[in-house]
Amino acid sequence: MFPGPCEPLDFVIPFPKLTHYLLHGEGAAPAKAKFFIKHGFHRNAPIELAHALWRHAKPEHSRPARVVPLGLNLVFEGPISTPRGIRPSILSVWHVPADNPRYIARFVTAYPS
Repeated sequence: MFPGPCEPLDFVIPFPKLTHYLLHGEGAAPAKAKFFIKHGFHRNAPIELAHALWRHAKPEHSRPARVVPLGLNLVFEGPISTPRGIRPSILSVWHVPADNPRYIARFVTAYPS
């Protein structure tokens, strides 16, 4: 059904997930925003967080994938590079729909672990 848990062809991050969720202190996840902002990420520069999340999704951080009704959730846990040079541990979740012939993992969420 799927290649190995760390073998998607691509990882995609919808920028509203960053600007209106992980980096938005007044949004739906203020504790997550506080964490990422405290480590030097900014809402007006979401590409920095996107790059850090892309680098975080690597085989050595992989946890067992979870089969869910509509596909597969990939989970990564380990340190993330931050603008302040601190490497806190986070958990990130990416979803690969079962009907995705290109096997693209879409970012779901991230939080301190």
